Amino acid sequence: MVFLFRILAFVVLLPAVYAASRTAPPAGAVVVNPSATTGQFKTLSSAVASLPNDNSAQTIFMFPGTYKEQVLIQRSGPVTIFGYTENTMDFNSNTVVLTHNASLQTSSSDDTTGTLRIKTNSVRLYNLDIRNDFGVAKTNGQAIALSQYGSKFGAYACRLFSYQDTLLANEGTQVYLKSWIEGGVDFIFGQEGAAYFAGNTIATKGAGCVTASGRSSNDTNLYLFESNTVIAAPDAFSNVTGKTFLGRPWGDFAKVVFKDTVITAPLDKAIWSEWQATDPRTDNILFAEFNSTGSGVAGADRPSFATLLTSSQAAQFTIATTIGADWATWVDTTYL
Repeated sequence: MVFLFRILAFVVLLPAVYAASRTAPPAGAVVVNPSATTGQFKTLSSAVASLPNDNSAQTIFMFPGTYKEQVLIQRSGPVTIFGYTENTMDFNSNTVVLTHNASLQTSSSDDTTGTLRIKTNSVRLYNLDIRNDFGVAKTNGQAIALSQYGSKFGAYACRLFSYQDTLLANEGTQVYLKSWIEGGVDFIFGQEGAAYFAGNTIATKGAGCVTASGRSSNDTNLYLFESNTVIAAPDAFSNVTGKTFLGRPWGDFAKVVFKDTVITAPLDKAIWSEWQATDPRTDNILFAEFNSTGSGVAGADRPSFATLLTSSQAAQFTIATTIGADWATWVDTTYL
Protein backbone atom coordinates (compact mmCIF):
# COMPACT_ATOMS: atom_id res chain seq x y z
CA MET A 1 0.00 0.00 0.00
CA VAL A 2 2.83 2.41 0.85
CA PHE A 3 4.52 1.55 -2.44
CA LEU A 4 1.29 2.22 -4.38
CA PHE A 5 0.84 5.53 -2.59
CA ARG A 6 4.35 6.60 -3.56
CA ILE A 7 3.68 5.71 -7.20
CA LEU A 8 0.42 7.68 -7.21
CA ALA A 9 2.09 10.64 -5.55
CA PHE A 10 4.81 10.61 -8.20
CA VAL A 11 2.26 10.49 -11.02
CA VAL A 12 0.29 13.36 -9.50
CA LEU A 13 3.45 15.45 -9.29
CA LEU A 14 4.49 14.85 -12.89
CA PRO A 15 2.33 17.57 -14.51
CA ALA A 16 3.56 20.16 -12.02
CA VAL A 17 7.16 19.30 -12.78
CA TYR A 18 6.55 19.35 -16.52
CA ALA A 19 4.61 22.63 -16.55
CA ALA A 20 6.88 24.72 -14.32
CA SER A 21 6.63 28.46 -13.90
CA ARG A 22 9.47 30.95 -14.17
CA THR A 23 8.40 34.15 -12.46
CA ALA A 24 11.55 35.24 -10.66
CA PRO A 25 15.08 35.92 -11.92
CA PRO A 26 17.63 33.14 -11.45
CA ALA A 27 20.50 33.98 -9.16
CA GLY A 28 22.98 36.29 -10.86
CA ALA A 29 20.70 37.17 -13.78
CA VAL A 30 20.63 40.60 -15.36
CA VAL A 31 17.05 41.86 -14.99
CA VAL A 32 14.93 43.69 -17.56
CA ASN A 33 11.78 45.36 -16.26
CA PRO A 34 9.57 48.11 -17.76
CA SER A 35 9.38 49.52 -14.23
CA ALA A 36 13.09 49.15 -13.62
CA THR A 37 14.48 49.77 -10.16
CA THR A 38 18.11 50.23 -9.19
CA GLY A 39 20.31 47.62 -10.83
CA GLN A 40 17.71 46.72 -13.47
CA PHE A 41 17.30 47.73 -17.11
CA LYS A 42 14.26 49.00 -18.98
CA THR A 43 15.28 47.52 -22.34
CA LEU A 44 16.79 44.28 -23.52
CA SER A 45 19.31 46.25 -25.59
CA SER A 46 20.71 47.99 -22.52
CA ALA A 47 20.85 44.70 -20.62
CA VAL A 48 22.79 43.06 -23.47
CA ALA A 49 25.15 46.05 -23.64
CA SER A 50 25.89 45.64 -19.93
CA LEU A 51 27.23 42.10 -20.35
CA PRO A 52 31.00 41.60 -20.34
CA ASN A 53 32.40 40.77 -23.76
CA ASP A 54 34.17 37.63 -22.63
CA ASN A 55 33.53 33.89 -22.62
CA SER A 56 31.51 33.83 -19.41
CA ALA A 57 27.95 32.46 -19.49
CA GLN A 58 25.39 35.21 -18.84
CA THR A 59 21.66 35.10 -18.09
CA ILE A 60 19.00 37.75 -18.66
CA PHE A 61 15.52 37.61 -17.11
CA MET A 62 12.70 39.73 -18.55
CA PHE A 63 9.60 40.75 -16.64
CA PRO A 64 6.25 41.05 -18.48
CA GLY A 65 5.92 43.86 -20.96
CA THR A 66 6.08 44.96 -24.59
CA TYR A 67 9.58 46.07 -25.47
CA LYS A 68 9.71 48.15 -28.65
CA GLU A 69 13.30 47.87 -29.78
CA GLN A 70 15.75 46.20 -32.12
CA VAL A 71 18.35 44.02 -30.41
CA LEU A 72 21.72 42.67 -31.56
CA ILE A 73 23.55 39.98 -29.58
CA GLN A 74 27.17 39.45 -30.56
CA ARG A 75 29.23 39.00 -27.38
CA SER A 76 31.58 36.02 -27.38
CA GLY A 77 30.16 34.08 -24.43
CA PRO A 78 26.89 32.11 -24.04
CA VAL A 79 23.69 34.08 -23.39
CA THR A 80 20.39 32.73 -22.07
CA ILE A 81 17.29 34.94 -22.05
CA PHE A 82 14.29 33.92 -19.97
CA GLY A 83 10.85 35.48 -20.31
CA TYR A 84 8.51 35.62 -17.33
CA THR A 85 5.92 32.84 -17.60
CA GLU A 86 3.51 30.80 -15.52
CA ASN A 87 4.13 27.79 -17.77
CA THR A 88 7.55 27.30 -19.33
CA MET A 89 6.27 24.64 -21.75
CA ASP A 90 3.40 26.67 -23.25
CA PHE A 91 4.03 29.61 -25.58
CA ASN A 92 0.45 30.76 -24.95
CA SER A 93 1.59 31.74 -21.46
CA ASN A 94 4.32 34.07 -22.75
CA THR A 95 4.18 37.58 -21.31
CA VAL A 96 7.28 39.17 -22.84
CA VAL A 97 6.94 40.75 -26.28
CA LEU A 98 9.90 42.10 -28.23
CA THR A 99 8.71 44.08 -31.26
CA HIS A 100 10.10 46.27 -34.03
CA ASN A 101 8.86 47.61 -37.36
CA ALA A 102 11.29 47.46 -40.28
CA SER A 103 11.45 46.08 -43.79
CA LEU A 104 13.74 45.96 -46.79
CA GLN A 105 12.07 49.17 -47.95
CA THR A 106 14.16 51.08 -45.43
CA SER A 107 16.95 48.63 -44.52
CA SER A 108 20.11 47.57 -46.32
CA SER A 109 19.59 43.81 -46.01
CA ASP A 110 17.15 41.18 -44.76
CA ASP A 111 19.22 40.70 -41.63
CA THR A 112 19.14 44.37 -40.65
CA THR A 113 15.34 44.34 -40.59
CA GLY A 114 15.39 41.79 -37.76
CA THR A 115 13.81 42.56 -34.42
CA LEU A 116 16.27 40.23 -32.67
CA ARG A 117 19.58 39.52 -34.40
CA ILE A 118 21.90 36.76 -33.16
CA LYS A 119 25.53 36.99 -34.33
CA THR A 120 27.22 34.69 -31.82
CA ASN A 121 27.15 31.08 -30.62
CA SER A 122 25.36 29.44 -27.69
CA VAL A 123 22.32 31.69 -27.35
CA ARG A 124 19.15 30.26 -25.82
CA LEU A 125 15.75 31.95 -25.79
CA TYR A 126 12.86 30.88 -23.56
CA ASN A 127 9.24 32.07 -23.60
CA LEU A 128 9.71 35.18 -25.72
CA ASP A 129 7.33 36.59 -28.32
CA ILE A 130 9.38 38.19 -31.11
CA ARG A 131 7.55 40.27 -33.68
CA ASN A 132 8.21 42.35 -36.75
CA ASP A 133 5.04 44.37 -37.19
CA PHE A 134 5.82 45.84 -40.61
CA GLY A 135 2.99 43.92 -42.28
CA VAL A 136 2.47 43.23 -45.98
CA ALA A 137 3.94 45.00 -49.03
CA LYS A 138 3.97 44.19 -52.74
CA THR A 139 7.71 44.89 -53.00
CA ASN A 140 10.56 44.78 -50.47
CA GLY A 141 8.27 43.46 -47.78
CA GLN A 142 10.96 41.31 -46.18
CA ALA A 143 10.63 41.92 -42.45
CA ILE A 144 12.45 39.53 -40.12
CA ALA A 145 11.42 38.80 -36.56
CA LEU A 146 14.45 36.63 -35.68
CA SER A 147 17.74 36.67 -37.60
CA GLN A 148 19.97 33.78 -36.48
CA TYR A 149 23.63 33.42 -37.47
CA GLY A 150 25.09 31.45 -34.55
CA SER A 151 25.72 27.79 -33.74
CA LYS A 152 24.23 25.90 -30.80
CA PHE A 153 21.20 28.19 -30.81
CA GLY A 154 17.91 27.20 -29.22
CA ALA A 155 14.42 28.77 -29.16
CA TYR A 156 12.15 27.13 -26.61
CA ALA A 157 8.40 27.86 -26.29
CA CYS A 158 8.87 31.11 -28.22
CA ARG A 159 6.55 32.77 -30.72
CA LEU A 160 7.76 34.42 -33.92
CA PHE A 161 5.49 36.72 -35.93
CA SER A 162 5.86 38.50 -39.25
CA TYR A 163 4.60 38.06 -42.80
CA GLN A 164 7.52 37.75 -45.23
CA ASP A 165 10.79 36.22 -43.98
CA THR A 166 9.79 35.78 -40.34
CA LEU A 167 12.73 33.54 -39.40
CA LEU A 168 16.16 33.82 -40.98
CA ALA A 169 17.77 30.54 -39.88
CA ASN A 170 20.87 31.41 -41.83
CA GLU A 171 23.99 29.89 -40.29
CA GLY A 172 25.06 27.35 -37.72
CA THR A 173 23.33 24.58 -35.80
CA GLN A 174 19.98 25.52 -34.29
CA VAL A 175 16.79 24.11 -32.79
CA TYR A 176 13.25 25.44 -32.52
CA LEU A 177 11.20 23.42 -30.05
CA LYS A 178 7.59 23.73 -28.89
CA SER A 179 7.32 27.16 -30.50
CA TRP A 180 4.95 29.09 -32.78
CA ILE A 181 6.26 30.37 -36.14
CA GLU A 182 3.89 32.50 -38.22
CA GLY A 183 4.16 34.10 -41.62
CA GLY A 184 2.99 34.16 -45.21
CA VAL A 185 5.88 34.30 -47.69
CA ASP A 186 9.13 32.29 -47.39
CA PHE A 187 8.84 32.70 -43.66
CA ILE A 188 11.42 30.10 -42.65
CA PHE A 189 14.48 30.67 -44.81
CA GLY A 190 18.26 30.84 -44.91
CA GLN A 191 21.35 29.69 -46.76
CA GLU A 192 23.83 27.77 -44.60
CA GLY A 193 21.90 26.81 -41.48
CA ALA A 194 21.42 23.32 -40.09
CA ALA A 195 18.10 23.61 -38.28
CA TYR A 196 15.93 21.11 -36.41
CA PHE A 197 12.26 21.90 -35.74
CA ALA A 198 10.13 19.74 -33.43
CA GLY A 199 6.83 20.10 -31.62
CA ASN A 200 6.11 23.47 -33.20
CA THR A 201 2.97 25.04 -34.55
CA ILE A 202 3.70 26.58 -37.96
CA ALA A 203 0.96 29.04 -38.91
CA THR A 204 0.46 30.18 -42.49
CA LYS A 205 -1.05 33.63 -42.83
CA GLY A 206 -1.20 34.22 -46.57
CA ALA A 207 -0.44 32.84 -50.01
CA GLY A 208 3.17 31.73 -50.26
CA CYS A 209 5.65 29.18 -48.98
CA VAL A 210 6.54 28.05 -45.49
CA THR A 211 10.21 27.45 -46.33
CA ALA A 212 12.71 28.89 -48.78
CA SER A 213 15.97 27.00 -48.46
CA GLY A 214 18.86 28.93 -49.97
CA ARG A 215 21.34 26.02 -49.77
CA SER A 216 23.71 26.61 -52.68
CA SER A 217 25.99 23.56 -52.58
CA ASN A 218 25.84 19.86 -51.79
CA ASP A 219 26.87 20.26 -48.15
CA THR A 220 25.39 18.59 -45.07
CA ASN A 221 23.06 21.44 -44.07
CA LEU A 222 19.30 21.07 -44.17
CA TYR A 223 16.06 21.98 -42.43
CA LEU A 224 14.49 18.97 -40.70
CA PHE A 225 10.93 19.26 -39.41
CA GLU A 226 9.84 16.43 -37.13
CA SER A 227 6.44 16.08 -35.46
CA ASN A 228 5.19 19.60 -36.14
CA THR A 229 1.73 20.93 -37.00
CA VAL A 230 1.07 23.23 -39.96
CA ILE A 231 -2.13 25.26 -39.63
CA ALA A 232 -3.78 28.35 -41.05
CA ALA A 233 -3.17 31.27 -38.69
CA PRO A 234 -6.28 32.51 -36.87
CA ASP A 235 -6.08 35.80 -38.80
CA ALA A 236 -5.03 34.25 -42.13
CA PHE A 237 -6.23 36.02 -45.25
CA SER A 238 -9.40 34.55 -46.69
CA ASN A 239 -7.94 33.84 -50.14
CA VAL A 240 -5.14 31.46 -49.08
CA THR A 241 -6.85 28.16 -49.90
CA GLY A 242 -4.76 26.31 -52.45
CA LYS A 243 -2.13 29.05 -52.51
CA THR A 244 0.22 27.82 -49.80
CA PHE A 245 3.15 25.41 -50.15
CA LEU A 246 5.58 23.71 -47.79
CA GLY A 247 8.50 25.22 -49.63
CA ARG A 248 10.22 26.52 -52.73
CA PRO A 249 13.94 26.43 -53.64
CA TRP A 250 15.66 29.74 -53.09
CA GLY A 251 18.99 27.97 -53.69
CA ASP A 252 19.86 25.38 -56.32
CA PHE A 253 20.52 22.70 -53.66
CA ALA A 254 17.58 23.39 -51.36
CA LYS A 255 17.10 20.63 -48.78
CA VAL A 256 14.00 20.42 -46.57
CA VAL A 257 12.49 17.34 -44.93
CA PHE A 258 9.13 17.07 -43.12
CA LYS A 259 8.52 13.98 -40.98
CA ASP A 260 5.33 13.05 -39.13
CA THR A 261 3.62 16.36 -39.85
CA VAL A 262 -0.06 17.08 -39.23
CA ILE A 263 -1.15 19.58 -41.88
CA THR A 264 -4.52 21.32 -41.77
CA ALA A 265 -3.45 24.49 -43.58
CA PRO A 266 -5.15 24.53 -47.02
CA LEU A 267 -2.11 23.75 -49.15
CA ASP A 268 -1.99 23.68 -52.91
CA LYS A 269 -2.32 20.06 -54.07
CA ALA A 270 1.25 20.20 -55.37
CA ILE A 271 2.42 20.71 -51.75
CA TRP A 272 5.81 21.99 -53.04
CA SER A 273 6.60 24.81 -55.48
CA GLU A 274 9.25 25.79 -57.98
CA TRP A 275 11.11 29.01 -57.31
CA GLN A 276 9.53 30.62 -60.36
CA ALA A 277 8.05 29.22 -63.56
CA THR A 278 10.93 30.68 -65.60
CA ASP A 279 13.57 29.74 -63.01
CA PRO A 280 12.46 26.51 -61.29
CA ARG A 281 15.75 25.55 -59.55
CA THR A 282 14.57 21.98 -58.97
CA ASP A 283 17.33 19.85 -60.56
CA ASN A 284 19.40 19.25 -57.39
CA ILE A 285 16.98 19.74 -54.52
CA LEU A 286 15.53 17.46 -51.87
CA PHE A 287 11.98 18.33 -50.88
CA ALA A 288 10.89 15.28 -48.89
CA GLU A 289 8.09 14.09 -46.65
CA PHE A 290 7.30 11.10 -44.51
CA ASN A 291 3.93 10.43 -42.94
CA SER A 292 2.26 13.76 -43.66
CA THR A 293 -1.36 13.62 -42.51
CA GLY A 294 -4.34 15.93 -42.22
CA SER A 295 -6.80 17.73 -44.46
CA GLY A 296 -4.09 19.95 -45.94
CA VAL A 297 -2.57 17.05 -47.86
CA ALA A 298 -5.80 15.30 -48.85
CA GLY A 299 -5.82 14.78 -52.59
CA ALA A 300 -2.18 15.83 -52.92
CA ASP A 301 -0.67 15.67 -56.40
CA ARG A 302 3.03 16.26 -55.82
CA PRO A 303 5.41 17.25 -58.65
CA SER A 304 8.20 14.99 -59.84
CA PHE A 305 10.82 16.95 -57.89
CA ALA A 306 9.15 16.08 -54.56
CA THR A 307 10.09 12.92 -52.66
CA LEU A 308 7.96 10.67 -50.47
CA LEU A 309 10.34 8.83 -48.15
CA THR A 310 10.07 5.20 -47.08
CA SER A 311 10.32 4.49 -43.37
CA SER A 312 13.93 3.36 -43.74
CA GLN A 313 14.82 6.48 -45.69
CA ALA A 314 13.07 8.71 -43.17
CA ALA A 315 15.02 7.08 -40.33
CA GLN A 316 18.21 8.52 -41.81
CA PHE A 317 17.04 12.05 -41.02
CA THR A 318 17.39 12.66 -37.28
CA ILE A 319 18.31 15.41 -34.88
CA ALA A 320 21.84 13.96 -34.76
CA THR A 321 22.32 13.89 -38.52
CA THR A 322 20.99 17.44 -38.75
CA ILE A 323 22.80 19.31 -35.97
CA GLY A 324 25.54 16.89 -34.94
CA ALA A 325 26.18 13.91 -32.70
CA ASP A 326 26.90 16.22 -29.75
CA TRP A 327 23.42 17.75 -29.86
CA ALA A 328 22.44 16.51 -26.38
CA THR A 329 25.25 18.56 -24.83
CA TRP A 330 23.61 21.86 -25.78
CA VAL A 331 19.94 21.23 -26.61
CA ASP A 332 17.44 21.56 -23.74
CA THR A 333 15.95 18.08 -23.99
CA THR A 334 13.07 19.03 -21.69
CA TYR A 335 11.40 20.44 -24.81
CA LEU A 336 11.74 17.31 -26.95
